[in-house]
Amino acid sequence: MSGNVEAEAPAQPYEDALDTTVRLVTPERIVFRYPLAGPFRRFCAYLIDLALWLFLVMVAWVGSLVVSLGSASGVGLGFVAYFVLTWGYGAACEGLFNGQTLGKRMLGIRVVSDRGVPINGAQAVLRNLVGVVDGLIPFCFLLGLSSMFLSRRFQRLGDLAAGTMVVVEKRPRRVRLERVDGPQVKAILPWLPLRVSAGPDLSQALSDYVRFRGRVNSSSRDQLAAPLAAPLRVRYGLPAEASNDAVLCAVYHRVFLGE
Repeated sequence: MSGNVEAEAPAQPYEDALDTTVRLVTPERIVFRYPLAGPFRRFCAYLIDLALWLFLVMVAWVGSLVVSLGSASGVGLGFVAYFVLTWGYGAACEGLFNGQTLGKRMLGIRVVSDRGVPINGAQAVLRNLVGVVDGLIPFCFLLGLSSMFLSRRFQRLGDLAAGTMVVVEKRPRRVRLERVDGPQVKAILPWLPLRVSAGPDLSQALSDYVRFRGRVNSSSRDQLAAPLAAPLRVRYGLPAEASNDAVLCAVYHRVFLGE
């Protein structure tokens, strides 16, 4: 599970959802932001889980008939397997795999408590038991959908009973490191520390520049790099003859590649 974290949070202990994002504030005044999973994404995850559930039921029925050699007792075993899978599949997966079934994992969503912490086994069981009411055949999921649209966190009846919500799990984006080791860059590297620490804004700016510098010609690069290169040139006392492009590439090298 992942949530964006902010410092300098407001003093109130809790804030309700804004649009499709819920904001939770800890006693230490740290804000966690959780993007809420909407009905469409959750329904797609449900369809995947339903397909897996049907497959498991078929395997269980065939297995029970094979074990009983086709006798009537196999029907009883099949009903037992059907009952266990119907009532236990969602609860077991969410309890054992930190709030995720196969469908939820494929769609990138996860069940967490309404306080933003991982759910426990009791919550997983309760939300799935009460959740059966959401999809009763006569109502065609209208109870669950109505509950989701009326609650601020898209909670169906099972979520309200168990104190849970479904959030979109944000995975960290993988950034491909570029190799910048031309002659001009190598000439500047000795002027820099072996490891340059940079904040998130500077790191992002350096990464964006190096990734897109190849799309412009050399003269335009120097103009593009000038605003960011000027303070770096002063901070590290870099030679005046070094181009702005080489300065940013050298600092990028130290920030992301070290030596």
